[in-house]
Amino acid sequence: MTPHYPLFKVHVNSEEALEQIKDVFSSGFINEGVQVTQLTKELQALLRAKNLILTNSCTSALTMALKLCGVEPGDDVISTPMTCVATNTPVVNLGAKVVWADVDPQNGMIDPFDVINRITENTKAIIAVAWAGCPPSLFMLKKLCRALDIKLILDAAHAFGAAYRDDPVHEWADFTCYSFQAIKHFTTGDGGALVCSSDEDYAKSKALKWFGLDRDKTKNEKGDWKGQQWDVDIEEAGYKFNMNNVAAAIGLSQIKHVHGILSTHVQNGLIYDLSLMNVETVSLLRRPEGAQSTAWVYTLKVVPEKSKLSRDELLKALNAEGIMAGLVHVPNDEYTCFKDSKVDLPGVREFSANQFSLPCGWWLTRDDVMHIVKRVKELTE
Repeated sequence: MTPHYPLFKVHVNSEEALEQIKDVFSSGFINEGVQVTQLTKELQALLRAKNLILTNSCTSALTMALKLCGVEPGDDVISTPMTCVATNTPVVNLGAKVVWADVDPQNGMIDPFDVINRITENTKAIIAVAWAGCPPSLFMLKKLCRALDIKLILDAAHAFGAAYRDDPVHEWADFTCYSFQAIKHFTTGDGGALVCSSDEDYAKSKALKWFGLDRDKTKNEKGDWKGQQWDVDIEEAGYKFNMNNVAAAIGLSQIKHVHGILSTHVQNGLIYDLSLMNVETVSLLRRPEGAQSTAWVYTLKVVPEKSKLSRDELLKALNAEGIMAGLVHVPNDEYTCFKDSKVDLPGVREFSANQFSLPCGWWLTRDDVMHIVKRVKELTE
């Protein structure tokens, strides 16, 4: 039987998860309540993020971040096309325009020097993405945003637990958005979190996620109204972006496994680094100084002039052997829905033409990783 090395594999202890979910169903309360409150506290401690709220998706967290930045129709938001489309659709859905910045072709992440060229008087926010678990050049981006009074949003969907200069990545942005979607390091089935750098934005976000009502003020831990519903006012219309207790229950079953999951990803990434660094047919990504990756996947590039196989030929060969290497994301600027933002992006074209990702997760042993390394070398050299 051909061995199978998936690019993604969800980590859920079924017995522990079902026990947590059973408690939710037994309580008769499925919406946001005890489990969401408990998971919020657990993640605030784990990530060292006191201003963290849970959402039903990372996309919702990004939408709220943009809203809290004051993004309105007619505004510009500078972003990278080298990401999941979920990073950029919230900009369009708020009536603003996506302004593409090029990426550093050596790592696929937004280039701060190109960002400078894209800033205008209409620029309201900059979105940076942590690729494959690795933070972008946050020092330069933060410095730039502070100088020009522009808000910085970090899409950390790939980067649960990642650090930059020994600080959690959310310490470097005005707003940081995490994803707990099905294939991430830490999952709630689907879900996410928003971390706000300011207490004021944090207070606003708690109301914004639930129609405009701050549940901490209006409801108790169980989700019951503290007073009468008709006595509550809504000052600003919000969204239905809260997490529910079923999703939170899945997350609670994951908490005690998180450190083991992350450490295995990081260790497997290090094995790839050491084993492939001197292979001329592939090129390792150049991580920004101070970036500490949690290696959600392991991305590298084919060197076309030296490899026996093109990138696509290599992926086909690896996949045929059960090594499910692939492209995690394709450039968003090629989608019709962003046709009004079209611009020349040579860094994106260079990176996207040759990049691919290898499995790097908790389900792989050292021998598995070494086998994948061996086949990449044999197929390309």
